[in-house]
Amino acid sequence: MPRDVASREIHTVCVDKGLGVGGGMVVYLDLTHIPRATLKKKLEGILEIYEKFTGEDPCEQPMKIYPAVHYSMGGLWVDYERSSDGFLDHGSARNQRTSIDGLYAVGECDYQYHGANRLGANSLLSCVYAGQVAGPAVLTYLHSSAHVDDPRPSVLEAAEKKWSARFAELAKRDGGENPYVLADELGKVMLENVTIVRHNNKLRETDAKLQELAERWSRASVLDHGTWANAPLSFLNQLWNMLHLARVVTLGALARDESRGAHYKPEFPKRDDANWMKTTVASHAAAGPCLRYEPVDVTLCAPVERKYD
Repeated sequence: MPRDVASREIHTVCVDKGLGVGGGMVVYLDLTHIPRATLKKKLEGILEIYEKFTGEDPCEQPMKIYPAVHYSMGGLWVDYERSSDGFLDHGSARNQRTSIDGLYAVGECDYQYHGANRLGANSLLSCVYAGQVAGPAVLTYLHSSAHVDDPRPSVLEAAEKKWSARFAELAKRDGGENPYVLADELGKVMLENVTIVRHNNKLRETDAKLQELAERWSRASVLDHGTWANAPLSFLNQLWNMLHLARVVTLGALARDESRGAHYKPEFPKRDDANWMKTTVASHAAAGPCLRYEPVDVTLCAPVERKYD
């Protein structure tokens, strides 16, 4: 069973029906009927981790589980170029190139091969195949006449000056907000409203909350004014990035009135290929994310309705 379907079933039991174990957000996964030798051969590593954290032997006692966020079906936008026969031009410098000249994204950090659902070995696909594609592309870029062999000192100096000023400003922060408290609120609102089940009214509420958190971030303290290995300083900067990315996910979900893979809206339970067979692409703007859409090429493999009868 696909992970999104299994996750929604668990969510229904725990949230909609209130039948989680002990009234909590957890259900049993019972493996006790499977011989220990079989479990050890197939799942030894993960079962050892479970026993280490819970102190319970999953071969003897049912496991307690609930869906967790561990993967994003998206990432950095990357380009590609077709050959004359419609397939990938493996000699093009555009392949796996981001919107920043000279910057290539390879592996799980790019969006290209993920689709709308988390599939087993997706990460291996994006790592191995994108790596094979990006290698020749980078070499083509490096050997092109338009490429500057050595970055201009002014470019590097400007970047260093920009980020030095950024962190110097953050290091002075001494407001009344705690960035770790803000991050906890961010995690809770995203987990509740923008993961397994999505409702438009909740998505709008979430976006309002994200804008509130962004405003409070401007009054957050750095907590540690040290100049060596300052983890809170780095975290304060990353929290700003997290808030921006959270708005990308939330507003992208709000705009897409359909259900597709892990994006599930009860008000729009069917996949709408006529209007939404496209990839959401977000770019940064001062007022918030700007969304545009790219069509998905399905000429080689036309999608069919997903059924589990």
